[in-house]
Amino acid sequence: MHAYERSNRVFNYTLDACGPVYISVGDGGNREKMATAHADDPGHCPDPASTPDPFMGGRLCAANFTTGPAAGRFCWDQQPDYSAYRESSFGHGVLEVKNDTHALWQWHRNQDLNADVAADEVYIVREPYKCLAKSTRLLAY
Repeated sequence: MHAYERSNRVFNYTLDACGPVYISVGDGGNREKMATAHADDPGHCPDPASTPDPFMGGRLCAANFTTGPAAGRFCWDQQPDYSAYRESSFGHGVLEVKNDTHALWQWHRNQDLNADVAADEVYIVREPYKCLAKSTRLLAY
């Protein structure tokens, strides 16, 4: 994905108040060109027959998703609920750790004249007493 995207808190394709926030700043270094369309935009899902997978011996991948809301389909048909913000612009991010529980993430478009205004901004808050107490996921690590 050659674009910027930030997720809501998510675990296993499901919104989860204790899940991680994923941030992809995938726009830099793209020599092909900026990705302006997403596969889940109407009319942009590729035909599965046009996407042979070299890791599957050249066989076709008829369904990318085996679990979650898009199970059994090749593409989502809308921006997923877990996707909080995405944009096809070149930019850069700044992560400012405020204290042991709060961090401020800001993503700035490179072409914006006012560099002090973030295009996307979110406080990422760690809540150990709320989340670790009810989580069993950490036992696997």
